[in-house]
Amino acid sequence: MRLRDRISGGPAAVYAACLCSLAIALVFIFIRAPHPWGWEGLDHYHDLGLLLARGESFPTTDVPWGYAYFLAPFYRLFGDRPWIPLVAQALLNGLLPWLVYAYARTEFDERTAGVAAVLTGIFSFNTVYASTQSSDSVCTVLFMAAIVTFVRGRRPGESRWLPLSGLLAGIAAQFRPNLLLVPLLMAGVLIFAPPRVPQRLRQSVALLAMSGLVLMPWIVRNFRLTGQIIPTSTHGGVQLWYGTLQTGSYLQSRAHNPRSIFEAPVFDYTSLDDVPLIVEAQSKPCANALPTGATLTYWSDRDVTPRTVAPAAGTPGQYVFEIAPPGTNAVIYYEFTTRWEAGHDPPVQDTPAAGARTPFVYFVNHDHLGDLDAHGDVLDVFDIVRLARHEAWNEPLPFADRLRAAGAGDVQTAVSRLMLRNGVPQASVIDVINTESDIRITFDDRSTMTIPRMWHGRITDIALAGNLAGAVLSSTVSLAAIETELTGERPSHGAVCAELEGVRVNQVFYRREPHLMQRYSALAFDNIRRAPLAFVTASVYRAVRVFVISGTSDRQTAQQFASSGAVYAAATLASTVYLLLLIVGIFCSWWKGDRYVLPLLLILYVPATIAPVLTNMRYSVTVQPLIFVFIARALTTFRRPRREWAAAAGASGDTRTARPL
Repeated sequence: MRLRDRISGGPAAVYAACLCSLAIALVFIFIRAPHPWGWEGLDHYHDLGLLLARGESFPTTDVPWGYAYFLAPFYRLFGDRPWIPLVAQALLNGLLPWLVYAYARTEFDERTAGVAAVLTGIFSFNTVYASTQSSDSVCTVLFMAAIVTFVRGRRPGESRWLPLSGLLAGIAAQFRPNLLLVPLLMAGVLIFAPPRVPQRLRQSVALLAMSGLVLMPWIVRNFRLTGQIIPTSTHGGVQLWYGTLQTGSYLQSRAHNPRSIFEAPVFDYTSLDDVPLIVEAQSKPCANALPTGATLTYWSDRDVTPRTVAPAAGTPGQYVFEIAPPGTNAVIYYEFTTRWEAGHDPPVQDTPAAGARTPFVYFVNHDHLGDLDAHGDVLDVFDIVRLARHEAWNEPLPFADRLRAAGAGDVQTAVSRLMLRNGVPQASVIDVINTESDIRITFDDRSTMTIPRMWHGRITDIALAGNLAGAVLSSTVSLAAIETELTGERPSHGAVCAELEGVRVNQVFYRREPHLMQRYSALAFDNIRRAPLAFVTASVYRAVRVFVISGTSDRQTAQQFASSGAVYAAATLASTVYLLLLIVGIFCSWWKGDRYVLPLLLILYVPATIAPVLTNMRYSVTVQPLIFVFIARALTTFRRPRREWAAAAGASGDTRTARPL
């Protein structure tokens, strides 16, 4: 038997590939890895694992629970030793060649399976991620285990494996959220692929039920916290927004797209109107004592009746209040009252100091891009836009009297007032140029705001560039507070110290993250509306690009580390070769009559779910074992013995054999 047959044809080669994969991973862990993240990895999973190991609750909806709960038992048993879970995932990663072999030997052939296992053991990018705390490595093993059990379960008399496949696929989605619909894809293949027998529908239901069973605790937990159905994470909104920024001339990097400035909101607001608002505040250290009690009083433009509530939770000096959900768009006004022991000066103190005359203002609204300040309570960028339009084109100016009373009756004074109250005392406008089509405001740091004549009331219609322009975008100040200051009212030092500080609304993760998901989605759809063709073109590009690593020296676009140029160049070459051989392998599999439809659909599933949102080859690592199967099919097809080619050339009929999908 030839050497290549020994290497590619039997279990010994498969076991050697498993050991090779483990050895490479251990080298990456303990000697040197071709990545910049170190042991603790990315996405803060190290911190999450430690937190769970201490018995605390999972503090986010932004990432799924899977990998953090994988890490937690190791930290609970062995302490903060990241190398221990890394060795465990290196051992799991060592199973990949065997899983690839187990899959390919039934769906393709023995020789292709052996070559695919060897390729996986030596060249898998998953081994790179096995050496850092990243969800990719464990997810790929779970994914391949789900596929192996699936193909075994659809054999006659082996359907008991299908629920296990659904279970594994459901767990994998809690490591990689874009895999959420993989069980549906597998169920579709099970139902529609021949032979179509009545029990296939029942088997598909069992598969989907087990997948749903894994998701259900997380869905219930998220619903109890947020009131929303969140199967995996809330991170999809920002990912989609990233994808809409990475279009046109910014196709290679969103970092330089000027529209990224709109990430900062104009107002302090939430789009969640059907859950209580969570208000947090704390006493100041300079008070030299703790209040004996604190209350919050609130009202809204929908219901002007003041309501006073006691803290719903908290510790002495730390307070958490709940405001009843308005159920619709509303402007919420609120203030605090603290009470102190006898002899304290003052014995009762409002926050803000002027109480109901200058309350805090918070907006509840689904309009993520428009002017939420319906009653002119705050000075904001929309006021500056309207002032500029009034001065340039004599358009009506809402709340003109209030603006003048606050000393903000023109663009220059409005910008100065706004920035002074937000910590930029010397901000000024140095030039305002208006034409028939737009107005260009230049600030003293040379940043600019360009206001088009055709304006639909959306902040994203305005073009902003530079630091001060960005600060103006995201700053607001209470007009009532400015008016009170102008009257000369100044609270005493004791009153200032008796006020509460650190006032935050809906900044707990189960309010902030669902709201941000909706906000980023609105920003994304606004970008798509403005340039739909550019977005489609970019998505098509990313559908291919997601399989290829492409490095750059731009620090805002790609990680920079020692020898990163050489590492990126080698990875680009390798991933490009992978992609080309994948295409050849798909053709060879069709020609040979392999069961290629399922792996092809799973490979195409990645760009279908990832291409609209971002460009990162990392997300295709999950299906790379299937790519190796197709590459192995290409290599074994074109390296057949000469006599097999002669036999194939002399055959008069179609050389493909009819095999089930």
